[in-house]
Amino acid sequence: MIVRVVDVYVNRQNIEDFKRITVENRQGSIREPGVLRFDVLQSESDPDHFILYEVYRDEQATLDHKETEHYRRWREAAEPMMARGRQSTACAPVAPTGPGEW
Repeated sequence: MIVRVVDVYVNRQNIEDFKRITVENRQGSIREPGVLRFDVLQSESDPDHFILYEVYRDEQATLDHKETEHYRRWREAAEPMMARGRQSTACAPVAPTGPGEW
């Protein structure tokens, strides 16, 4: 299991559009067989800051995700809205770890 935590800073004037396209990407992502969780979070203290919390079955699922049409559309639309490049951190879960716990 692989968790990716993606930090995205969005230009203020693009926040609503970014939210819309990111929710669309999430809807496609959660239908992928290798995606166990895909959360879209917005910081309460800094509304320009978004966190994507993504849980994948394995490394292949992360690669498969990047080949989907919904991800490609999101990336092309979202990148011009970003105040700076997104940062992704790969994490190994400590807890939960069991198949039914996610």
